[in-house]
Amino acid sequence: MKLPDFIKNTLIITLLTFSTSLSAVELPNSELLGSDGKKHHLKDYLGKGKWTTIIVWGPKCPACTEEMPEIQSLYDDKDKTGINVLGLAVDFPSFSYAKLKQVQQFEEDYFITFPNLLISSALYYELGLGPLKGTPTVILVSPEGSVSAVQLGGVPRDIIEKFITKQNAKALNLSQKQ
Repeated sequence: MKLPDFIKNTLIITLLTFSTSLSAVELPNSELLGSDGKKHHLKDYLGKGKWTTIIVWGPKCPACTEEMPEIQSLYDDKDKTGINVLGLAVDFPSFSYAKLKQVQQFEEDYFITFPNLLISSALYYELGLGPLKGTPTVILVSPEGSVSAVQLGGVPRDIIEKFITKQNAKALNLSQKQ
């Protein structure tokens, strides 16, 4: 049975709201191989006063392929929305270290221009995010660089934007009360 979009979106935003138990987690400054073949520091993509949407994905993951246009559009509008996008690619379905050539081919085939770093499920765990349960996984990182939400499965762009708007309003409310 297919759920109506408004019910599905309500469930997703509820899950995102309740998945904030990782909010104290600050991601380490790991050095990771990028899809450009160069080493990158994870912290170069996080914090700095902007929200970051991280998508953990695999080149052979059907659900990830479905999710990518939405994530790419979020990246395309990053100057307007103020939301950065970062991909963390894993091998699918093994969750071992992603294969550089497969990631590069996927980026070319699907016109993916946001930065992608290669990881494995073991490295995902070492980042302090717990076990990788599946792909795609969406992680929202606050402007301060800490994890605000983690959601297994695809999350529509409008839900990501609503969640961030809600979190920004909470932060503004707190700062005005002080």
